Amino acid sequence: MKQYIDKDAVVAKIKRRIKTNKECMLGLKNLDYYQGKVDALNDTISFLDTLEVKEVDLEKELKRLIGNVGQCDRKLAKHFFELGLKAQKGEY
Repeated sequence: MKQYIDKDAVVAKIKRRIKTNKECMLGLKNLDYYQGKVDALNDTISFLDTLEVKEVDLEKELKRLIGNVGQCDRKLAKHFFELGLKAQKGEY
């Protein structure tokens, strides 16, 4: 089963690590080590910025689905699960 994470939350966590590593650099020990970590974390953020984030209009999909199948919870859950898979594959 695939899992999805919030890109903004990941970037925020990486930025906190960058801040921590920069604070470690103030101790004037292992400057190259901490600068390398900061550079790697910045590179990771740059990479994440290249990833395509697809959004799905949930309100539109809900209205379309309710019109087709009524208010069945199982069918509703299945529909949005499949919609997420399609969006990930670029089929939506």
